[in-house]
Amino acid sequence: MEIMKNHPSKKNYKIMPRYQNIKIIKKVSIKIVEDFFKSFPEEKRGRKNFKNKEKEIMTLIAYNELIKKGNTVKCDCIGNIKEKLISERLEVTASFYKKYNNE
Repeated sequence: MEIMKNHPSKKNYKIMPRYQNIKIIKKVSIKIVEDFFKSFPEEKRGRKNFKNKEKEIMTLIAYNELIKKGNTVKCDCIGNIKEKLISERLEVTASFYKKYNNE
């Protein structure tokens, strides 16, 4: 299975109409980490970018769910992937494609 950020080649792949613009929504929250550092401020030394790391982890989990869904529907390519972070919600939207049968 191939994964492409943009649209795959139209001569090689056709879109699966029922699996177009599939959304996976994940919550990105660092509340637990912030609460921990309020209790133990001395532990925060030298640690930064918790929001970015949490976003990366949630993005990887969303991609994992996309790959599992792609295996379930037997697609050959996942393309047109878009990621949006709105306040504490991460939305990953993708479409599934099948290869043309060149027989």
